[in-house]
Amino acid sequence: MLIRQTKVLLESMLTDAGVNPSVVTTADVRTLVEVFRRFAAISIDDAAPPEEDGDGVLAQFGTFDFRGQREFSADLTRQFIEAGDEYAPMWQLSCTFHWTRSAATEGFASGHLWSFGTPLDEFFAEAAALPGWAWALAGVQAPRDLEITLREV
Repeated sequence: MLIRQTKVLLESMLTDAGVNPSVVTTADVRTLVEVFRRFAAISIDDAAPPEEDGDGVLAQFGTFDFRGQREFSADLTRQFIEAGDEYAPMWQLSCTFHWTRSAATEGFASGHLWSFGTPLDEFFAEAAALPGWAWALAGVQAPRDLEITLREV
């Protein structure tokens, strides 16, 4: 599996699990986390190894206006650095849920957690306990949408 193939693989895994990014439900948040956990364990042939920080997962949340309006988002991103030299490209495959902001979500501020140096099971348990992710996983409100992107950064 190559970095450039990861988005297709993740989308296929999500489809097999019943997640439709066009119409997301409260249950899809938990399903995506479970699928992303399995996806994060798949070795990527052209990525530098995790012990060299070449393959890791980021969980983050917050209220931002990246898309022209303030909205709450919870995101899982797998970051890859191509194996090779010190100037190798870095890639991020992100799954971002967006919600209409509310008083509850405004109270979370923002936060993030990286997986580097942490076993994946421990990382995902810690990520689920982050305030914004705990709220998202509680199923209080269905996300407005799910955005899946792979980009070179």
